[in-house]
Amino acid sequence: MSDTNQRPPAHRGSLTPSAAASSPELLPDDLVWADGGHASDVVFTALADGQHAIVPSAVLAHVERCTTCTTHLGHAALLSLHAGTELDARAEHERVSARRPLPRLAIALGLVVAALGLLPSIVDAEGGVSAARSFVTRDVPLYLKGIATLVHRLGEPGSAAGLVVTYVTAAMLVVMGIAVVRILPKAQKENSR
Repeated sequence: MSDTNQRPPAHRGSLTPSAAASSPELLPDDLVWADGGHASDVVFTALADGQHAIVPSAVLAHVERCTTCTTHLGHAALLSLHAGTELDARAEHERVSARRPLPRLAIALGLVVAALGLLPSIVDAEGGVSAARSFVTRDVPLYLKGIATLVHRLGEPGSAAGLVVTYVTAAMLVVMGIAVVRILPKAQKENSR
């Protein structure tokens, strides 16, 4: 192969109406040639994408003969392969992330566990039954309104609040568990003395 910088003459034969309808439209001459007599990036992109039918035969012949154009065609083909792979990976990521639902059951169970953890402090209060009655009449309605607001916020499609609440609740439960494990044995040792 020799490197040629000569632009081949444009050759467009007349097509019959039936042949023109069956053949694809060729790229115009002003898009197929770049400065220096080489094929343009439009040609390299078309060839790399497998669209040989739209490239004029004179340009195809030049690309086959010219080492510079063949090198550029190789680069365009690699870019086309890389872009296709990246677009497929992005589409797969979007498809997988669209299927991932909000973990509503985990959030609800975390709130139930938190509420059950609150019960011993209510019953063991110095007021005993009166403190429990006060809790049921005043605090439970407020607690239920808060849950309703939270459920409304978490139910919105694409809400980042659901993800944040999930992880914050999980972290809070882990920290509370560690605190209970650390503090409870010390309190029992002090009471036994």
